[in-house]
Amino acid sequence: MARERKLEAPVTLFAAIEADQHEALRRIAFSKRKSLAGVVREALTEYIKKDITAKRSSRTREVAAG
Repeated sequence: MARERKLEAPVTLFAAIEADQHEALRRIAFSKRKSLAGVVREALTEYIKKDITAKRSSRTREVAAG
């Protein structure tokens, strides 16, 4: 049986992180029974959502201020 693909258009990202960040991610992944990559993807998704929301909110304030 073939594995279901998790990503539509995967791109490999190599990033250097601190050892304590890696350990924290590893523990989170273990506790959630997810892969390290899955935890990183989840964190990136949340970060991007928050950034987009913050930018929209900032633009709304700028327009309201006139």
